[in-house]
Amino acid sequence: MAKSYENILEELVTNNRKKIIESVLNKRTRFISVMLENIYQSHNINAVMRTCDNLGIQDIYSLKSDKIKKSGKNVSLGAEKWLTVKTKPRNQKVNDYLSNIKRQEYKVIGTVPKNTNTTTEVSKIKFDKKIIVAFGNEEKGLSNELLKNCDEIISIPMYGFTESYNISVSCAIILSNMMFRLRETKKKIALNSTEKELLRLEWIKKSIKNVNLILKNINK
Repeated sequence: MAKSYENILEELVTNNRKKIIESVLNKRTRFISVMLENIYQSHNINAVMRTCDNLGIQDIYSLKSDKIKKSGKNVSLGAEKWLTVKTKPRNQKVNDYLSNIKRQEYKVIGTVPKNTNTTTEVSKIKFDKKIIVAFGNEEKGLSNELLKNCDEIISIPMYGFTESYNISVSCAIILSNMMFRLRETKKKIALNSTEKELLRLEWIKKSIKNVNLILKNINK
């Protein structure tokens, strides 16, 4: 019986690498995802990617964050290889894009630098639905259009003079708080078997040098 190309690729990966892939897969989640709107500094994007990878968050949604594809490996340490980036089509309106996401049973939570009467502290967020946390431009924050489509707005309590964090720091604080609390709830947040299978194959490919040349030879 002929081997499938998946089996052939698996044989090119060490047992240790396969164990690492399985271990990471078992901790990956799409219950919490990240949205980046108009982030223009690539080192911020790559720092966010590194945070997401370390916390087990798989998906990043990109709105006008074109530099998300430019790797700053000294910052991300290659984290972008293991994440799924979903980019808003250029011709699609933000309202329509977010409506499509919400139909997948997500609630969109926006982030703002200052606490007001209308914001919720990150520690008070409830996990009643899947969550996408949106972070905005380094200077202007989230656009009004995106804020209007948010189901909730959160901020981080601050006690100093500057009243703001760098976006990558904000992301690390917020996502760490949410992920640690989420895992304590014992909710079923793991990827399903189909999602794991697809990611496993993708990660195995990314673990092999010259994989495109190998695939080309396999398919001859």
